[in-house]
Amino acid sequence: MRMNFQTLLAVILFLLLQGGTFATNDEPLRLIINTAEKTDEFDGVGAVSAGASSRLLIDYPEPYRSQILDYLFKPNYGAALHHLKVEIGGDINSTDGSEPSHMRTPDDENYFRGYEWWLMKEAKKRNPNIILSALPWGAPAWIGNGTYFSQDMADYIVRFIKGAKYHHDLDIQYVGGWNEKPFDVEWLKLYRQTLDDSGLQDVKIIASDMNGPPEMMWEIADSMMVDPELKDAIYAVGVHYAHGETFQSAMQLREEGKKLWSTEDGEWDWYTMLPYPNMRASKLNLNYIDRFLTKTLFWSPVTSYYDCLPAPGSGLLHANTPWSGAYQVYPKLWEVAHTTQFAQPGWYYLRNACKHLPSGGSLVSLTDPVGKEVSVIIETTRAHSNQNIIIKPEGEYQFEKLHVWYTDDLNTFRKGDDLVAVGGAFHFEIKPRTIYSLTTTTGQHRGAATGANPAPFPLPYIENFNSYPDEATPVYFSDQYGAWEVESHEGSNKVLVQQIRSRGIEWAGGQYSFSILGDMHWTNIEVSADVSFDRDTETPRDELFASVIARNFQGAVWAAFATTNPIGYSLILYADGRWKLVTDFDVLAEGEVSLGNNNWHNIKISCHDNTIKGWINKSQVFELEDTRYRNGLAGIGSSFDPVMFDNVNISESQ
Repeated sequence: MRMNFQTLLAVILFLLLQGGTFATNDEPLRLIINTAEKTDEFDGVGAVSAGASSRLLIDYPEPYRSQILDYLFKPNYGAALHHLKVEIGGDINSTDGSEPSHMRTPDDENYFRGYEWWLMKEAKKRNPNIILSALPWGAPAWIGNGTYFSQDMADYIVRFIKGAKYHHDLDIQYVGGWNEKPFDVEWLKLYRQTLDDSGLQDVKIIASDMNGPPEMMWEIADSMMVDPELKDAIYAVGVHYAHGETFQSAMQLREEGKKLWSTEDGEWDWYTMLPYPNMRASKLNLNYIDRFLTKTLFWSPVTSYYDCLPAPGSGLLHANTPWSGAYQVYPKLWEVAHTTQFAQPGWYYLRNACKHLPSGGSLVSLTDPVGKEVSVIIETTRAHSNQNIIIKPEGEYQFEKLHVWYTDDLNTFRKGDDLVAVGGAFHFEIKPRTIYSLTTTTGQHRGAATGANPAPFPLPYIENFNSYPDEATPVYFSDQYGAWEVESHEGSNKVLVQQIRSRGIEWAGGQYSFSILGDMHWTNIEVSADVSFDRDTETPRDELFASVIARNFQGAVWAAFATTNPIGYSLILYADGRWKLVTDFDVLAEGEVSLGNNNWHNIKISCHDNTIKGWINKSQVFELEDTRYRNGLAGIGSSFDPVMFDNVNISESQ
């Protein structure tokens, strides 16, 4: 049907006279709030520091580092996270790098490696009530002689928990089995028994932290329903990136008092591994409304890994240039704050007041344990029209005023005008593409700290490691597989040494150890290092090697886990004098040089436009043209041996 101009004007005039807006839901949604009708306990909102996602945060200078931590953990300031889950490192790549192990051999224990201990302590400093949990992604090769589900692995996790308490006064309250890997029923029972025998009866097991289609996520619930011992061993069913319906077995477990949690979550386009914007508030609401999940943990707290690594942009803040002090607060941090600053673990959902909105969006209502406080979190991030709501308090506790906080396209986490009850009810018009927190509570705050101005990675970069204590990880280096630490060598000299002797029990993959740093936009770049093979190792000389890397750009998806060599250009020097220039799978050039009796050798690679050159001990060994890699980070690499590096030098190529 075609409409002439006069008819169109008449329709517009009629709509304006009817209410002043083109798309308003005429029938208000009536919401009854009775705090006596508590249902499921709200277990909080948190984040997962894993996969080396927090690596660069510890390198930030003050005051910027503390500002970022405040945005994450300080109550009533920013994200105000209730829960922090960390990786139990295994020196294997777990997404954007490898996290250090606390036990590299059966006789080795070190509870100061890495940054997760530090991060947990900083979180607890800001929020003494923060809930801590831990989960392994992989393990060192010695565990169970390469078998993950073993007594060794149960003991390994117990040592982590006890080390956290003894050395850092940190109480790990929840632990998992193996991130996103099929579970083993008998091992989970052994795991529970090992915790109990170690005096850790209060530490609860979450299982099975599985990603994938619903039948894989909820398989553990099916097993629990037919195995009473397994059911007793597990405190809560944890799933990753929940979608679809919650399985009936899980719903039955919920009826019996078991918790259902989203133990890793986010808003990913799984084809590009880039996050969808403006979805976090709806994820928080719908995880409960649609799936009965009472806790949600997002990966990750902060994007403190290089942007050219897998799944960029996962965090609530962007902070991966510590040399500059610059950081950015993402809007999704304030989406999280609309829940975390208005309800605490131990509050309760009011199931009858948790709903989908008629014209798009959702709302959840929560009350404190005694039913005197109320918060209603509303999101219309996918709605396109105004909607009206009438909130009616009923029951013993009444309230006559609701404070309003909102986030829309122009404002983030702003205080609005209070709502006052008229005739015992609150009348409120909800706008589309907006998040609201309506609450009887007070004390919320919008943090206002800002980072420094962005600055490029400082070149030339020259590092001799002499300013570091032994066992330190140098700033800006991000280990991708294995572990690189500073050691004393020949008196006062310090060197960087690869610590891992064999590939571990892996989560993703990796062929050899390497560590990267710098600016992913580097194009014309030169990378050199002095290397030495003068450490005891059983590796044959024709397999023992060191390398320098240029234009490492792994990309947002998971391609790097399947390559033979690091993505980019790697100049490899073997201890027997052979050398190769390699890309991800290909050998572009190779040859052999005499290394003589010298213990130290210099290797250098230069990329300038399409020209790639290499030198060994200042003698040029190749020059060629190649166009497959245009830009990326610099790095160093080695076999799984104690190869030593010194005088790492990165500069612009001429």
